[in-house]
Amino acid sequence: MSGITPFDVSQQKGIKFESISLEYLKLYEKIYSELKARGGKALIYGSLGIFHRVGDLQEAVELLKLYRKAGPQDINILVPVKYRDMFKEVLREQGWTPYYHLEKLMGDVAGMFFYESFVLKAYYMDKVRFNHEFTVNWNEDFSMNLTDLLLTKLQMHFPTDKDSADIGAILMKSSFIDIKKVIEQVSADRGFWKDATDNLSKVKSLVGRLELDNVKSKEQLRQVIIVFNKLYGELMKVAPSSPFGEEEKYWLDF
Repeated sequence: MSGITPFDVSQQKGIKFESISLEYLKLYEKIYSELKARGGKALIYGSLGIFHRVGDLQEAVELLKLYRKAGPQDINILVPVKYRDMFKEVLREQGWTPYYHLEKLMGDVAGMFFYESFVLKAYYMDKVRFNHEFTVNWNEDFSMNLTDLLLTKLQMHFPTDKDSADIGAILMKSSFIDIKKVIEQVSADRGFWKDATDNLSKVKSLVGRLELDNVKSKEQLRQVIIVFNKLYGELMKVAPSSPFGEEEKYWLDF
């Protein structure tokens, strides 16, 4: 036995991950539609962005649930800087309340908003710039595409098992991932390369443990390993020429 949470967690504690996710997406659809009508733009990412893109594949959804026994806790939205004020106005009109301390402290970069029991986190950026930077495809509608969703996870410097499971869910739909873009974005920053390869290795470890307990899902989990091998192999071809120092800080703080 692997000693980790069972893969199928859909009935644990009566929590319905899908129903909570759909409630969040319904609220976001109202925001997105109004923003779009005014000529604005926003894209969701995080667990709900991934759910939006992989929701038709149950094995991928089960991975998203694996470390979310209480369901999704919030919705994450990326907004281009030029639409920041428009976005805030739409939220205000639809009854969302800002976290005023954060708004005063760094409201030009990020914001947190509340509506009943729902939490919305917004980041105002033209490029993703958390632990590492990459270019977003703003031609997408509603959510980031799977390639950019994967990059948001690979750029993390302190990922959790939850993030590793998210990457696994994304890799289950590998036909929608632009491997070339991933390689280009990751290889442009040696620190990004290190975090991306480390994070992929953690996914392989997690999937290996899951395979011990999940006979029904072995085929899908093996597909994750196949995609991992391909992506990891391509990243090894563009490995930095110089080694990383023990005290080297190769990531950004956000």
